[in-house]
Amino acid sequence: MSDTRTVRLEIKKLVAGGDGLAFLDGKAVFVPLALPGETVEARLNGGRRDYATAELVEVVEASPHRVAPPCPIYAQCGGCNLQHLSYQKQVEEKGLILAEALRRTGGLDLGSVSVLGSVPFAYRNRLQLHLSPEGRVGFMRRSATSVVEAPGCPIAVPVAQAWIEARAGTTQARDELAPHLPGRDRFLLFGYGDELWVEGRDGEVELRVAGEPIRFHVAGFFQSNLHMLERFIPELLEGLSGESAADLYCGVGLFAHFLAPRFAHLTCVEQDRRALALARRNVGGAGREFSAMAVEKWIASPGAARTFDCVLVDPPRAGLSASVRAWLARARLRSLLYVSCDPVTLARDLGDLVRSGYRLESLRGFDFYPQTSHVESYARLAWS
Repeated sequence: MSDTRTVRLEIKKLVAGGDGLAFLDGKAVFVPLALPGETVEARLNGGRRDYATAELVEVVEASPHRVAPPCPIYAQCGGCNLQHLSYQKQVEEKGLILAEALRRTGGLDLGSVSVLGSVPFAYRNRLQLHLSPEGRVGFMRRSATSVVEAPGCPIAVPVAQAWIEARAGTTQARDELAPHLPGRDRFLLFGYGDELWVEGRDGEVELRVAGEPIRFHVAGFFQSNLHMLERFIPELLEGLSGESAADLYCGVGLFAHFLAPRFAHLTCVEQDRRALALARRNVGGAGREFSAMAVEKWIASPGAARTFDCVLVDPPRAGLSASVRAWLARARLRSLLYVSCDPVTLARDLGDLVRSGYRLESLRGFDFYPQTSHVESYARLAWS
């Protein structure tokens, strides 16, 4: 029989993913919604031989940084998991999580990692919404496959908040979308200023990022926090120039658009053909090369034999494959730029790259997703 005791725990720290970490009889216990320094009552509900998971029952001694979440469905919705922590402390904790991942997984001790904060609410431009079986709008529940109906969303930009609020508790969203997305129970919104694009109803989005026009499809991937993106791009570009560069995992060419004026030749690699078609339009110009293939295939192609001054990688959450890391080691780049959405895979990859001969010149976190445990990072490396 599984252990379902209710136990008293002292929370030591937050870990990647946002859970509080405690120890019980020498075994790690992960407790969602618990904060460092707190004493809590928690009910054990799962785990494996070397760790356990638990559900928070009661906060016995609260952290001074605990705050009341403004969202009425917080702890039910699977989107946010840090609304109970003050925003300044969220940013600090994300820096600690990054530094810990680098030490434990990458073998790199940087002491501390700074994280640039964002606006804490009303920041999110892109959201995925779901319809309940009754046809009402909501989000996926935490650790479940059902939908929790949403009266609104405090992290969404105002135009998206207003759209959700106007349809809350009704079947209006289902009725509007049924002709465009028959049989679908999930869809994407993208809001910017006073404009809102809805998957199915709308298609291509065009807006200005850091003063430049960028196009993408509302149903495709794009950054979800344009406020932070405006602050990130100047840091990404600082000091970059040369003869030849490559943007691997380029998507619709967002970063490539800004790299293009700085390099005579730019290679864009993306396996999603629809995204790459948009990249051709977003980047354009002479000296541009586009490869519609997985990066793992591209590194074995003639295009990868070029000498590059700079390579930018922005991989999915799984990080760089071993073959891509090996190619980067052989390339001995003057500038290697790594944009990451996962601290643990970033740490693994940076550890490998440093051991292969690269020098980690800088690393900074960017809080693209306040009220959640996600943190984006940007590392610059150079061949030693």
